Amino acid sequence: MKIPPSWSDHVDVVNIEELVDWDLRLTATCPEDPQRVMRFLTGAVLSCGGWVLSRSMAGSDTVEISFEFARAVSLEIYSVLIAAGLELSRDAHMSLTELYQCTRNLMPAKAFDVARVRLLVLTAPLDQKDRTGTHSSAELA
Repeated sequence: MKIPPSWSDHVDVVNIEELVDWDLRLTATCPEDPQRVMRFLTGAVLSCGGWVLSRSMAGSDTVEISFEFARAVSLEIYSVLIAAGLELSRDAHMSLTELYQCTRNLMPAKAFDVARVRLLVLTAPLDQKDRTGTHSSAELA
């Protein structure tokens, strides 16, 4: 016996892409270890009340993280990205500034709307001697 479509438990899910007005694709660089960057960014987003959708290391020097947050904390998110040591691209700075200013001007109506960020971080870990700026006595000999 075939179950008619009206009796099926199949439910169409609303396309999540349609629900987010602010879907930012940002790029940045960071001279840190990729795993450290990913851990720090995850904790920073969570501490601001955001939620991490996905995170990955596409290559040995690339970190990708997608997260969402209420627009009311857009300034805090912007701040933790800078505090993480990221050097945001010009477009990333402009996008985050625009998000904050639009949210600030429409705070009563838009504070709890969701913004999504898809962040690509290119890391270039420095070797230990470049981080300290000194050389051991064995290296100098």
